[in-house]
Amino acid sequence: MEPIDAALFKTFQTLPAFPFANLVRQNRAAARIARDRFITDRTTPSFVYHRLDRFDDTAYLVALRSVHDRIASIPVAEDIRTLYLEKLAELGTRAQIIAAMKRKDDAAVSALADHLFGLCAQSSSELADEFETLLARSHKLHTHQDRVNAVTFERMVRATLDHYGMTDWTTRFINRPSVSVSRGDSLDRAPTVKIPKNFLASRARAARLLTHEIEVHALRTANGMTSPILLLGRGLAGYIATDEGLAVAMQQKLHSEESMDPGFWDAWAAALSKEEDFRSAIEIIRDARRKLNIALKIDDADNEAFDTAWRLMLRVSRGIHHPNAAGLGFRRDHLYRSGLIQVRQAIDAFGESEILPTLFAGHASIAHIPFLRSKNIVGKVPDFVSKRIVKDVLQND
Repeated sequence: MEPIDAALFKTFQTLPAFPFANLVRQNRAAARIARDRFITDRTTPSFVYHRLDRFDDTAYLVALRSVHDRIASIPVAEDIRTLYLEKLAELGTRAQIIAAMKRKDDAAVSALADHLFGLCAQSSSELADEFETLLARSHKLHTHQDRVNAVTFERMVRATLDHYGMTDWTTRFINRPSVSVSRGDSLDRAPTVKIPKNFLASRARAARLLTHEIEVHALRTANGMTSPILLLGRGLAGYIATDEGLAVAMQQKLHSEESMDPGFWDAWAAALSKEEDFRSAIEIIRDARRKLNIALKIDDADNEAFDTAWRLMLRVSRGIHHPNAAGLGFRRDHLYRSGLIQVRQAIDAFGESEILPTLFAGHASIAHIPFLRSKNIVGKVPDFVSKRIVKDVLQND
């Protein structure tokens, strides 16, 4: 059976490639220099983006308008057309962010990013209170020994993909710090799971990552790619908050002794950037992390605290050239916590067994639940095999 949006999707696919995530990342070499200067004399960093000139935002906006007009002329049900028009509008906002970056208009980048990703669900004061609660019960926490390296984790990823019949997916080792999933584009001919070459994690964290990245992100992608709506494989407008919220909600079902709801540090960094400049925000996070590290008897507590604070604020400051004032920031990463809150509300409203197949129909947002239910579009839900796979792979090592 041909997907009901086949003609729309074919037109949508004529858009030029748009490597948004790569364009908003700071140049790594220049960021390392800025980090060293910050350590030496607390100079507020300036960031550079060497890839910006490779993307013609003006031409992309022209292409968006052309695709918009062509989609508007294709005979199709209006609710299907609306999905595409919403997606095109979202891509337009992303292109405007790149245009603002080229102008070095940090205020415009921040405002557009807030429009794209929404505002933090929690205030910095709420998150500060949450940290104090965590610190007060830090004596109940414990650290786990890291014993899963990149090669071992790749075997775990492959076993999880095989369990779900995702045999066309590939794996790749990368020089970045985080595991990620790519749905497949001009650079990745097949859907790909990317694993840091220097990956090292405890078995509990490895299991959480398998559920987060494979049993949610990759599974939603696979479900969407075979659904009656092809755009569900690419992602409907606003899907990212639900995607991240659902991923952390499902990883919590592993009962893996997480000390707090996932996404706390990311949300706090994002919330702080609304009220503090880069230098003040990083010191607040560094001080908090140092206190926690000391309570947990972590070696080199101060350096680990700074490394964590710098990493968090670097991500918050993506797309920003001079983060020297309160309010400037990209703030995408609050979605782990904000999305979790939204997903919990949806589960409370509909019931988990009722709503999860709908949420796993593909890359849709909670706002699309009525549409998906009206079309009876559902997807395979996780079997939660990650803990078993971690155990099996380690036993066979």
